[in-house]
Order: sequence, then structure tokens, then C-alpha cells
Amino acid sequence: MTRRRPPVDVPDAPATPAPLRPSGLRRAGRLVGLLGGGAVVFALLALAVFPTSTYFDQRAATSETQQRLDVLQAQNAAYEQRIERLQTAEEIERLAREQYNLVFPGEEAYAVLPAPLPELDLPAVWPFGPMFDPEADHPIG
Repeated sequence: MTRRRPPVDVPDAPATPAPLRPSGLRRAGRLVGLLGGGAVVFALLALAVFPTSTYFDQRAATSETQQRLDVLQAQNAAYEQRIERLQTAEEIERLAREQYNLVFPGEEAYAVLPAPLPELDLPAVWPFGPMFDPEADHPIG
């Protein structure tokens, strides 16, 4: 038969084990993992976020430029129509009569003047009336 050993009193062990110090290899692995994770995040930003914001900026600029182009094309069309109208004798005559008061030889031009404006009824106090008393020849005050 085998002999039993007498029970040995074991001192109470601490409730939590003592923290283990990572070895140099574990420390290097963590450093490589952190650097690799940072590189992956930076690559995602470089490949996804920055080009996307550039794309949205370019799309907005293109839209704004297209609107400006539409306005300029409308203005050019209006100018071309005006140029075509100015090539006709009727339009030239209309502008000469309207803007320059010109007439054909033998015609008489008349101008109707506007009615005179009514006089304003302003109070006799300054700043509407005289600043000096005409009889005393000194300022009113």
C-alpha cells in the first residue's frame, strides 16, 4: 500500500493573481498590432473619406458652373436676338426716334414738357427755414 502524506497547511492564496509582466515578444507583438491597426485606419481614410469629400466638392463645383453656363447661354441667345433686330430698318428707325429724337427730313419733332412741380409747404423752422433772422441779422435761437 501506498503511504499517505500528512496534510500540509497551505497559506491563503491572494484572491487575484499577481499581474504578469508581458515578455519582450508580447510587447513587440502589441506594438506591431497597434501600428498595423493605425496603418489600416489611415489607409481607409486615405482611400475612402478623402476622395469622397473631394468628389462631393467637385460635384458641387460642377453644378454651380453648369448653372452659370446656363445663364450665360440664355444671355447670349438674348444678345443674338437683339443683334438680329438691330439689322432691320424698322428697329433702327424706332431707336433713332425714341432715344435720339431724330426725324426724317421734312418731319417736325415736338417735345412735350412735364408739368411744373407744385411748391412745397415746408415749416419755417430750421433746417427747412432760414437759419438767420433777416431783420436782426443774427442766428435764430
